[in-house]
Amino acid sequence: MFASSLHRPGHLVHLKRALGAALPVFFLACGGEDPKPIPVTQIPVGDAKVIPAGGLPPTTTKPTEPAKPLVVTFEDAESIYKSGDYAKAKERFVDYVATKPENAFGHYMLGLSSWKSGDLAGAEKAFDKAIELDSTHVKSYLNSARVFLDQGRDHEAIERVLVALDLDSVSAEGFRLLARAQHRLGDVGAALDTYRHALVVNEKDTWTMNNLGVLYIEEGDPESALPPLARAVELRSTAPVFQNNFGTALERAGFLGAAKRAYQAALDADPSYAKARTSLTRVTEILEKDPSKDIVVNAPELAQLFRMHIQMWRDTEVKPVVEEPEPEIESEPVATPPAPSLDTVTTVVPVARDTASCPGC
Repeated sequence: MFASSLHRPGHLVHLKRALGAALPVFFLACGGEDPKPIPVTQIPVGDAKVIPAGGLPPTTTKPTEPAKPLVVTFEDAESIYKSGDYAKAKERFVDYVATKPENAFGHYMLGLSSWKSGDLAGAEKAFDKAIELDSTHVKSYLNSARVFLDQGRDHEAIERVLVALDLDSVSAEGFRLLARAQHRLGDVGAALDTYRHALVVNEKDTWTMNNLGVLYIEEGDPESALPPLARAVELRSTAPVFQNNFGTALERAGFLGAAKRAYQAALDADPSYAKARTSLTRVTEILEKDPSKDIVVNAPELAQLFRMHIQMWRDTEVKPVVEEPEPEIESEPVATPPAPSLDTVTTVVPVARDTASCPGC
């Protein structure tokens, strides 16, 4: 029956159709090699994305543009400097001079910021660059001299100051720094003459008055320190350093009541001033034990006396002759003057002169 059914036209058509659909499957399944799998990525699935074997495809993102360099203006950097954040100001001026390498004043401000943030080597390099770009920039010579003084390079400081004074012969700041270096080298007489000349040049230079008073204190002559310090606090009554040094001179001269008032004025100006607080506590305890030591002075009269001193120096002065310093001999270090002997006061006088904490000195 089966054979006869094959000859039926209708059955033959159906059989051919069935075999035609089955043969490819038969040979694919029974060939000599295992069939190779068709990669799924080659299978078109419309517009859909096919996940390849092994996980998700890497995320494709648009390429990021490189960050634009920070544009720093001089005003921006200077504003940070004036706020007192010297470390940040230094960073900003580094960026500024990178874009304005020929700007001498930019390098000068970088030097100031570096100095006041404690980077003396960086300050020296910046001041030197400013001088290289502008050999007449007096402030760069003077402030590099301050850096040298902070490093104990007193002879080099004098050399820088002398160049500045050649450029500006009426710079009280220059003579003040010169006097400071002379004092450090032990030439007290020359330092006194130079401080006096600085005051003849500018009779209201309060930092010179302060430095002169401190010199007298350190030399054991607190009475001579009173007039210049009294004048300094008269001109700048809210300067805590001046008030504190005035208090020290008064205390050592025996005017404890006046010293107590000066120390209190220093704390009023700066409540965080630890030296003034320590001194105030000490003097207050002494006065509580012995009220007879509560002696005051007439500070305005002392200030007037100092104004008279300046006028006398102006009338009789012969401008000091400053000699070029001898080269330093490494085997013979310069001796520093011995500290004054103090019988009753053991605190150290805070000499805040020309340091990073006193921008105007």
